[in-house]
Amino acid sequence: MQDSRPRIPPYGTSSKSVVLSTADVVIVGGGIIGCWTALRLAEAGQKVTVIERSEIGHEGSGRNRGNVRVQLREAAERALIERSLNLWQEIEDTARKTVEYRVTGNLLVSYDATMAEDFCIEAEDHRALGYDAHVVEGDDLRALVPGLSQEVPCGFLTTQDGHVNGQLATWDIASRAKAAGVQFLRGVSVNRIAVDHDRVTSVLTDAGTFATGCVLVTAAGGAAPLLEPLGLKVPISLALHQILVTEKLPHVTGPYLRCASPRISFCQTAMGSLLLGLGPARTIAQGDPQKVEPEKIAAIMAETTRLVPTLAGAHVVRSWPGLFDLTPDGRAMIGPAAGVDGLWVATGFNGHGMSISPAVTESLATMMTGVTPAIPLDAFDPDRFEHPIQADEQDRPKSRVGHLGNLVAPPI
Repeated sequence: MQDSRPRIPPYGTSSKSVVLSTADVVIVGGGIIGCWTALRLAEAGQKVTVIERSEIGHEGSGRNRGNVRVQLREAAERALIERSLNLWQEIEDTARKTVEYRVTGNLLVSYDATMAEDFCIEAEDHRALGYDAHVVEGDDLRALVPGLSQEVPCGFLTTQDGHVNGQLATWDIASRAKAAGVQFLRGVSVNRIAVDHDRVTSVLTDAGTFATGCVLVTAAGGAAPLLEPLGLKVPISLALHQILVTEKLPHVTGPYLRCASPRISFCQTAMGSLLLGLGPARTIAQGDPQKVEPEKIAAIMAETTRLVPTLAGAHVVRSWPGLFDLTPDGRAMIGPAAGVDGLWVATGFNGHGMSISPAVTESLATMMTGVTPAIPLDAFDPDRFEHPIQADEQDRPKSRVGHLGNLVAPPI
């Protein structure tokens, strides 16, 4: 099965017709983080250029399941997701075309009956934080997912969560950014960030040189080759996962549905199709092919029909590979790079970038204009990996239900 994602509309100039110039800020990477930060900076009066080596939203931002949740969030991301929930609704309400953001709730289930006690504790903890969280069982559980397997005795529901179409969202934000004056260069690769006396001076691309005093690197797979020559440690690994879309189906689930083990998850879109995936993702090396894996498709459908037996016989109509950029501690690298004036980083989002992108880019753009943001990003300091004790996974707060809230890379 071939990658059959929708064709990407043009949001900028291809490399064949690039006219290089100067910019206040050059952003490397045309995903949701790069496009949204560009929009916010342009609205603040900055001249911004976004350079994307392929197409806008073609990488991680267009290859995800769009889960937007407070459920089992690490404390460092909690304020960001709370703010993002409001901002996602604003985007949906003001988009020229829907970004398919819907508040449906997030339901975590388990085949293990002993998890009910853990779910109760988690629900109590979430309510203490002000979230609407419940343990659901029996008829209440099957009212949410009518065809759910009788093997599943209980679930943990957070009602304010939802999901968004990452590709549509990225295209919408890119359109807004272009209207605000952001220049987009598509099909252009950045080869090097030039520095003189510890200050950014230009960006060297395969189409020429851009003079700028400020660069933000948001590219996932391409971050390390650009940043490590400048002295920043970038311990990011890449992991591949498979995403499937089924034919349109009758009502299957209201909430975004996740299973604790095996880690199958899916949501039902407004059109009626299911968007499915299965973890954990497979670690790959930089440059490895990213392709559809038929054996993974079979495994995803097998686990899906075990979880919801009424889905037996459902047809897969599209599939594509998704990509996670993972850090050792499960937190993104966001902020200024120490030692190089004008160098900024926003990468390594561990599969959380789409959900928290509204608030992350709000805080990041505020910092880049010299103002202290309402939501600080100190926990995501990109220089923290120079001090291993701060990045040690054992120091991370863990959920009682198997640390399901965060996808963690193996030690690097």
